[in-house]
Parts: sequence; C-alpha cells; structure tokens
Amino acid sequence: MITRALLPIGLLLLAVSLLVHTSGTPRDARAAWTAAGTESGEPTPAPAEIRWDGRLINDDEARRSALGAATRVAISRWHEFATRRGYRIDVDQDERVVLLSDSQRFKRFSTSAALVDRTVSSLAPFTSPGAKPVVVLRASVEDDLNTALKGARALDVDQHLHAYLEDGGRTARREVDARLVEALVQELLASQQPYLSDWITDGIASFVAERSSSRAMVGGEARTLRSVQQDVSQRASEDGWELDLFLLNGGAGGDVMEAEAMAIVAFLHRYHENALGAIVAELGHTQPAEGQPSAELEQRAFARHLGLAGLDQVSEALKKGRNYRP
Repeated sequence: MITRALLPIGLLLLAVSLLVHTSGTPRDARAAWTAAGTESGEPTPAPAEIRWDGRLINDDEARRSALGAATRVAISRWHEFATRRGYRIDVDQDERVVLLSDSQRFKRFSTSAALVDRTVSSLAPFTSPGAKPVVVLRASVEDDLNTALKGARALDVDQHLHAYLEDGGRTARREVDARLVEALVQELLASQQPYLSDWITDGIASFVAERSSSRAMVGGEARTLRSVQQDVSQRASEDGWELDLFLLNGGAGGDVMEAEAMAIVAFLHRYHENALGAIVAELGHTQPAEGQPSAELEQRAFARHLGLAGLDQVSEALKKGRNYRP
C-alpha cells in the first residue's frame, strides 16, 4: 500500500524534473538552427506539422501531453528546423522514430508510416522497448542536410540522428522506400547495438528493407533478395567461397561486401533465427579490445551460437543460393 501511494508522487517529481531540465531546449534549438542556417528575410512560416501515428497533434494538447518525455524533447529540438525548412515531423505509434520529411515532397505519409511500422516490428528481436526515439531526416536538398548536421552538432544531439539526402523522384518509389527503411535500421541498431560491425548492420538493413519495401539498395541499385542470392551464388561457386569474417568486415581496407552480408543475414534469419538474435545481442554490446579485430569476436560468437556445422552451412548456402536445403 505504501509503495502504491508513493509511486504517483515519484512520477510527478520525475515529470517536474524533466520539465525543468528541458525547459530551455526549444530556445537553445532555435538559436542553433538560426546560427547554422541562413536568414532569408521571408515572412515567418507556419509551425511545422507534428503527427503521431498519422494524426495531427499540433492543437491537441491531450495527445501532445501523452507523448513520452524523450519524444517531446526530440520534437522540441527539431521543430524550429522543420518550420524554417518546410518539413513535417512524424512519430510512429510506439514512439521509436521521429521522422522529418519535406512536407511538400511527401504530402502523403501513409506509405512511409507503414514502412516505419514494419521496420520497427522487424527489428523487435534486436532492440529493446522503451528506448529513446531516434531521429531520421530525409533531406530534400543538400543545404537542408548540412544545416541539420550543423545544428545537431551545435546542440550535441547528433548521436541519435541519421540524416541523408533523399535523391529520388516519384518514379524511383522503390529506391526511396528502400533508403528510408535502411536509414531507420542503421540508426535504430546504432543506438541500441553500438558495437555491431558495419557488415552485420548493412546486412540486416538490406534484408529488412527488402522485406518491408520489396527492394534493398545494394551496390547503389535497388535489388531483390532473389537477384542478390543469384549473384552471390555464382561468385561463391566460382571462387570456392568460404565464410571469412575478416573479408566481410572490409578486409585490408576494402569495402563491406554488401551482397554477401545480405545473403548471410537472410540465411540466418530463415534457418537460425534465434542464433542470429543471440549473435547480434552479444556483438552489439561487446566492445573489442584496443587493437583487436572485430572479426575475432565475431568468429567466436558465430562458432558459439551456430557451431562448426552451422558455419559450414553458411558457406554451403551461399554457394547454392535459393536452391539450398539443409
């Protein structure tokens, strides 16, 4: 009974503390965006739209108050930028993502909202509920991108910001969708699995993008999983490919093998889903010792959760592609 009585008081004190702590945030953000941007001399624009789960909440005090403290802070930090640049702010139902998009270019958010929901759902095995939301900016022009990055650095909030240039027209719908999903995955994993290797992050991002939007951006092209598996199978068969985590990590200064990374994640998800989740959780929270290659930690984790037979299966599956059967 005593605990139940004290709980509301504790929550009230926490809320007051958060309000005091963040009361200067909008003013600080306004100064940062003004310093980072340029004064155009044009009339003050209308406040940026804020939508939560597709519903406009600018004038809905009850809905705005229902948002979590961390989400309100993220919105306050970016509202001035969104207003000045003609962007809108969308928050998904579970408050995992604060998405900034050009309000004119992306008039309908329904498609993007569905992609966000599918992406967050697909990443559930690799992320924890209740975490601070990540901020993703789909910049329409380079000036918007540069201004956002400068403002984020000025506010010291760039740690959980993924900003990229959305350089695809209406005819490139699949590419635009794939880039959005991959940006979401990259930032969500970076915020909760900070030590995960680039190749694993890229592989998960490509796999989730293909599942969510029917395409993944691999080598700068929109690709299906089937076409990627065919290419990887051909290369693996010709080269006698074996699982080499050093090469997947970029080798001696080389690039991450995007297609192979996607094919490996797709294989693990289909045949060893629990092991994939355990590997990501272990590697995402284990910082390599100074001078220790990430490939060493990965080799141990893969061997521990897949076993020697599982490691052999990876190589065999990549050689056979979609024709692989365990």
